[in-house]
Amino acid sequence: MSIISDLVKYSRLALSLRTFLNNTISLEQSKQVISERLRNREQNFLTVIQRGVYQNPKSPYLKLLRSAGCEFGDIESLVSRDGVEGTLQNLYDNGVYLSTEEYKGRRDIVRGGIRFPLRQSDLDNPFIPHWYQGQSSGTRSVGTRTTFDLRHKLEQSYYWLPILEASNALEVPLAIWKPVLPSMSGISHVLYFWIAGKPVARWFSPVDESGVQASVTHRLALRYLLYGSRLWGARLVKPEFVGLLHADRVAGWMADTKNEYGGCSLSCSVSSGVKVCQAALSNNLDIQGTHFFVSGEPLTEAKRQLIESTGATVTPRYTTSELGRIGCGCTSNTATDDVHLVSDSIAVIQHRRKVEHTPVDVNAFLFTTILPTAPKVLLNFESDDYGVMETRSCDCIFGQLGFDRHLHSIRSFDKLTGSGMTVVGSDFVRILEEVLPRRYGGAPTDYQLLEEEDSQGQTRLSLIISPAVGEVDERDVINTILVEMGRNDRIGALSASLWSQAEALCVKRMNPIPRSGKVVTLELMKKR
Repeated sequence: MSIISDLVKYSRLALSLRTFLNNTISLEQSKQVISERLRNREQNFLTVIQRGVYQNPKSPYLKLLRSAGCEFGDIESLVSRDGVEGTLQNLYDNGVYLSTEEYKGRRDIVRGGIRFPLRQSDLDNPFIPHWYQGQSSGTRSVGTRTTFDLRHKLEQSYYWLPILEASNALEVPLAIWKPVLPSMSGISHVLYFWIAGKPVARWFSPVDESGVQASVTHRLALRYLLYGSRLWGARLVKPEFVGLLHADRVAGWMADTKNEYGGCSLSCSVSSGVKVCQAALSNNLDIQGTHFFVSGEPLTEAKRQLIESTGATVTPRYTTSELGRIGCGCTSNTATDDVHLVSDSIAVIQHRRKVEHTPVDVNAFLFTTILPTAPKVLLNFESDDYGVMETRSCDCIFGQLGFDRHLHSIRSFDKLTGSGMTVVGSDFVRILEEVLPRRYGGAPTDYQLLEEEDSQGQTRLSLIISPAVGEVDERDVINTILVEMGRNDRIGALSASLWSQAEALCVKRMNPIPRSGKVVTLELMKKR
């Protein structure tokens, strides 16, 4: 029955492509849609709450709101008086939010006299069809699966033409270096750019289907999307495997394309962009005047400088699988990773919280979905990111559109990032405190993981092993970690494959670094 059900879903998905692919959009139309969504922001927010929460008995937020004594009429009054953000702050103060531990299933939701576990499927938007479930680019105890909906893809597509315009990349070819399914990033880019009238010229994938043990479902879904589109006249580009050790092939394409067309752009992870630029410098390839659109990990000053040393330019993007696009890079940036919050579709407030397994406090972001087509209905959702949020005007295209909320210095307090893929820190705690001591000896405090940036701008994860552990085979230790990463699901295998290619893990024999008088298992985002 499962196979038949999948076939029915994918058949419907292939047929729905006709409507989607006929929605070719223009730059002017993109600006108009974004402006209209900003004007209707409060009403869209109320629509999401009314339909996605109060008319959805499965919503965990319904329990939280009822526990707080809040009915829909109360929210309407709050929005009228305090606006969206003021309403969200009021709701947070009354216990209406989801912490990252609750969202990931590590802790039951407890508010006042109620207690219940969260099923992530209960956050799915009940008013969009569930054709396909994709996964985020991280491995975690409870995988983040997000509904693949073409209406939401259309809503997200409107940001791309202004992004290309701001970066002077509208008239030159564009390629992507993004994984195949189960990660949805690659195929989403292919679809975004097709309806924006700018088909992707090349799709380089850093992994192949066999390398990530792609399921039959994922293989079928990719082929339905690629070949089903041809029924409606869209010849979408197919992925070609180019591993991270062969960044020179991508750099060569950029140099050749720049020579023929006067320029080009590449959408990829931050670390992948750095690898392409290193390959260009090492092989004397001229990519001056090209552009990189990067996401998936922090764009630090060292990484920006290395990319710009080739004569290329770079624009950061801020996205997550649960929320889609959160921020578009500001070309008048005052910080290396400065992005405009796309407040037509996302609202953000912040709160102070302690980071588990560390003595650190951070200003964590709480996100809320505004658009009725969002795959998940999220209200004060803590994504495990934190950073600086400020309101100011600027002259870039997104400032002109009315996006005056900026985010920068964005980091994760619960994830470890390498080569554009992330893993949840708490999963690593289990490996460091249980798996490694059991196999190689020593105590949990004899192992520590540092997230660092090397002199060439690459993010590295340094596994510190105390000399007290004795002699170990460092390669075997790293292999043990990669195997454990891949045990959860296929997206874990994807992360392990990319980390292995990039040699993102290294071993350092030294005493773990104490902090505040004790050894902390994870030290995230330590500078070199």
